[in-house]
Amino acid sequence: MSYRTLVLVGLALCLGIAPCASAAEKYQVHLSAMPFNDATQPVMQGKGTASATLDGDTLTIVGTFAGLTGPATKARLSLSRGPGIPGTPFAELTISGGVSGKVTGQIKLDASQLVALRGRRLYIQIESEKAPAGHLWGWLLEEHDVLGQDVPQKGPWYLPPFAVKTVPTE
Repeated sequence: MSYRTLVLVGLALCLGIAPCASAAEKYQVHLSAMPFNDATQPVMQGKGTASATLDGDTLTIVGTFAGLTGPATKARLSLSRGPGIPGTPFAELTISGGVSGKVTGQIKLDASQLVALRGRRLYIQIESEKAPAGHLWGWLLEEHDVLGQDVPQKGPWYLPPFAVKTVPTE
């Protein structure tokens, strides 16, 4: 087989006859407690981290959490209207442990969920006995540098490019 034939066959494969190998997309999650008011502040403690890898249409999540005030009861992947806005759960995740533990899952995403992932609209929510409506939340954001508290950072900070809809003024 000639070099030219090999190149043409390779190009044909990439153009739709067979899927080409592509790099997996990587996301990271910072899980934090969000107390709604002073009364819930003592209950809403804890934190965690997770990473997510999208390979094709399959999202694999692996993370840890610690410091909950009550045992974790449920974990879900949810769809929101935007980062920081609670939404609707669509997939169950697996949790192990009590007030500290692991969260894992492997979910096949449909086309609209893939768009939501890339639009920073998917998040992990961990519920506990003391906070059944949600104890820890964390949005899946593309990989970025995370520095510790009080660590100066050179260059621009990571701020996700939120889509802001503007209304034209007349």
